[in-house]
Amino acid sequence: MRKALLVSASSLIALSGVFVMTGAGMEPPAATPPAKVVPAKDEKKAEKPAVTLKVGDKAPAIKVDKWVKGEEVKSFESGKVYVVEFWATWCPPCRTAIPHNTKIAKEHAKHVTVIGVAASERKDKDGSDKRLEKLESFVKEQGDKMGYTVAFDGDRDMSKDWMQAAGQNGIPAAFVIGGDGKIAWIGNPHDDDFEAQVKKAVEKAKKA
Repeated sequence: MRKALLVSASSLIALSGVFVMTGAGMEPPAATPPAKVVPAKDEKKAEKPAVTLKVGDKAPAIKVDKWVKGEEVKSFESGKVYVVEFWATWCPPCRTAIPHNTKIAKEHAKHVTVIGVAASERKDKDGSDKRLEKLESFVKEQGDKMGYTVAFDGDRDMSKDWMQAAGQNGIPAAFVIGGDGKIAWIGNPHDDDFEAQVKKAVEKAKKA
């Protein structure tokens, strides 16, 4: 069952006091909380699905509707590290993670591919679907400030296989995939150890 991703009004009010957005944002403060995922009304009483994707497991397949920026990534290349981040244009914590993701992509350009998967874009209130159009406009506006690969997961198939399977209920959420194609780390890209985990995966891949 697909989950509708909504940020509660109280969460947005709280976040508005923490983030000052200009352009692509600014460097995120430590321990920035993810935007909370609230289930749809008809899903609130449903039992939480079992966590079936954990650190050490083989990374699920890449399934997106369109590559918005950067080269298409069909599969995880052996010996290379990947960062797969699930995010949305409307999510303040996701926006403030952009500079950090760009920094990682630039510093580890030879060994790491950062992929931002927009799997939680929203349709207009009148039901019209301009999600991809708005995403492409947002990414174009960021320019070099968003210096990594971006993809659109409109039907949320990839989000289901990754986010839901890993028990992640907030965005942004990042997965670090090691050179062996297995998940090395799962968490909030604002966490203090995120970059350290990426570097650790890179060093391990080099030795292998």
